[in-house]
Amino acid sequence: SFPDRRKTCKKYEKHITLPEIIKMMKNRLRICLVIILMVGVADVVAQNLKEHTKLVGAVRNYGFFDNREVRTPYQRSQTLFGTMLDAEIGIKHENSYILAGKQVIKDFGTNSIAYNNFSFYYKYQSEKVSGAFGVFPRSLLQRELPDIFLYDSIRYYTPTLQGALIQYKGENGSAEFYCNWLNRQSTTEREIFELVTDGCFYIKDFFTGWNMQLMHYSVPKPNNGLKVYDKAMINPYIGLEKEFCRFIDNISIQLGMMLSLNRDRKDMIWKTPVGLLTDMSVTKGRLEVRDRTYIGQAQFSDYDIHGMQLHRGDPYYRSNLYNRSDFNYYLLNKKYVQCYAGASFHYTEGSIDCSQQVVLRID
Repeated sequence: SFPDRRKTCKKYEKHITLPEIIKMMKNRLRICLVIILMVGVADVVAQNLKEHTKLVGAVRNYGFFDNREVRTPYQRSQTLFGTMLDAEIGIKHENSYILAGKQVIKDFGTNSIAYNNFSFYYKYQSEKVSGAFGVFPRSLLQRELPDIFLYDSIRYYTPTLQGALIQYKGENGSAEFYCNWLNRQSTTEREIFELVTDGCFYIKDFFTGWNMQLMHYSVPKPNNGLKVYDKAMINPYIGLEKEFCRFIDNISIQLGMMLSLNRDRKDMIWKTPVGLLTDMSVTKGRLEVRDRTYIGQAQFSDYDIHGMQLHRGDPYYRSNLYNRSDFNYYLLNKKYVQCYAGASFHYTEGSIDCSQQVVLRID
């Protein structure tokens, strides 16, 4: 009942000559050789990666007890008591690392977590030059800034930096530079980041160095009438460090200038407090005695307005005269474990405060 739909098929014949056959065989041979070469290169690369790539990791624990009994108006009495756990894992290939980790800080006496963050960063490390980019732990720094730049309580609760780090280490000293992004700009929040450089170089028993910090303290968008605040702190210093064999093990004496440059762009007036900063430490066995003194104009201009969001140093330096004496005794002082107990005495304008610390570091 259906119509006939058969189609007519036509046959086509094609004659291939011998030269064309040889040409086709050559093309196929080339393809086979390229495939064999790619497989060989991939095998060599895989073997090289297997030989030079390692799985690496680290675990750090930082426990702190800091009890502060204060009468001065520059500080307040409080007790900081908690522990920080930092664990990371990654891969290492020659001088390059890719690492990811987790940092948690628990304040004792509360169910909440004081700090909970991830770290993930690239690190390059050679004999003289190293660096990092991403969210990386503070433990990568060659040295921490003095407490006039960075308050110890901020150091307790910010175990990571966000940004980039470049370091140099030579036979006679070292230097580093890093950018730490503190706050992203929004409709309610300022954009804040710090640029920091420090270094120290030795000539026999003498040394010279610097600490510098530039704070970018911008405005929200829209600015709501606020203006950018410019701030820089500069601390060049010289010193002497010597080892003794009889009465004391080591003595270090450091003398430097402390200059701050502060300007609110509302009035465009520079405020430049300047002073003298000394740091002396003596060690004998497990005992360490350290004394720091600042004499000069009060630091942290406009602190009552901007507080510690802009001025991240110890508020004691708002005084014209501040002296801190630390007495620390190391219960453990090993390569991977340090534990010390200490007492600190703070003198400002006729008032003496006292604080006690117990610190445990495991790396």
